[in-house]
Amino acid sequence: MPGTDLLLAISQLAVALAGFSGLIAAIRTAAPDGWYPRDIWSLSWMLGASIGALVLSLWLDLFDWSDETVYRISSAVAAVCIGCFVGVMAWTGRRLTRAGFPPRVRYFPATIVLLLGLASIVMAVGAVGGLRGSITAAYVGTLIALLLASVLVLAVFLVLLARMTQRRS
Repeated sequence: MPGTDLLLAISQLAVALAGFSGLIAAIRTAAPDGWYPRDIWSLSWMLGASIGALVLSLWLDLFDWSDETVYRISSAVAAVCIGCFVGVMAWTGRRLTRAGFPPRVRYFPATIVLLLGLASIVMAVGAVGGLRGSITAAYVGTLIALLLASVLVLAVFLVLLARMTQRRS
């Protein structure tokens, strides 16, 4: 299967990012301020995106079909899963904003929704055969988009940590 080494590297990065989300959970639980509702939402983004990249990168080896068939079916699964994930997270984020908890770092949530929404659309196009020879590259690109979304959320937590540290000094 093309790109097996790259898929393995993506799965390893996904595990590392999932581990960071556990570290963040431990640090935030010990914080005197506790959890802000947006923190839990952001942590869900980070964990969901990294676990999504992990599962979607590893499950390709489960099938003994032609590469095109495996990537088309995997693209369909990825399109549905990522699309549902983005929809639920965007809806939840909107509810949080309406409840008085706006994003603490502007533009990051919208950037993540746009990035993963586009990735879901690309996967849907790949599933119906619209990408032909580029389906492998598009699939790997989608996994990288999931990792990038997880890294963006990690950056949000780091920005919040820097703000908190700056206020204390």
